[in-house]
Amino acid sequence: MDLLMKAVVIAIVLVVVIAVVYYAFEKVFVPGPVTEQQAATLILGYLKSHNPNAILNVTNETPSVYPGSWHVVVSFINNPATPCPTYIVYSFDYPKYGFVNRTDNIYTENCSIYGLVGNSSYTIGSFPVAIVRSYSMNNPVITDFVNINGYDNVVVHANYYPSININGFNYSKVWIVNYSSTTNSKSVYAILSQVNGTFYSTYNQSR
Repeated sequence: MDLLMKAVVIAIVLVVVIAVVYYAFEKVFVPGPVTEQQAATLILGYLKSHNPNAILNVTNETPSVYPGSWHVVVSFINNPATPCPTYIVYSFDYPKYGFVNRTDNIYTENCSIYGLVGNSSYTIGSFPVAIVRSYSMNNPVITDFVNINGYDNVVVHANYYPSININGFNYSKVWIVNYSSTTNSKSVYAILSQVNGTFYSTYNQSR
């Protein structure tokens, strides 16, 4: 019984210590008014600690409607080199609400593109959307490549080209999405239209 009580006490003490350290980090280690740079740095550090593989960028930072705070908008791209990256825009009012965020926009999540269905003029303006579009269309060349090599073994990149010639064909305003794997000597490429994501074709290339 004594051992159980000691374990409970130790657990309670640890929780209190963690809470004090967290409070100190937010309130004590940043004395006085928080600067614009401090707000951005703390928010990016917090997001990075929870999502080490994410690409993070502060896209806007302005004085918050809450005096003494900053309204910080962050572009969040998680698992950027996978077949299904997540692309979300978050905003924070720091330090008013600490690291509690608001979701301003969801571009991709759970291998779905928001706003594409039924929108013939949808423009793919970012590489995560191009990647998700290429994978979610279930093209057999791509799905077979991913299934054979394993989802976790596949690395995906996408690049935009205003114009490009591929295998004797001229394309304009297209995304080229490259699927590669250390377990395969060949890479698979998908060609997508920037407007509405029309799937043009795929081709293979030795690495």
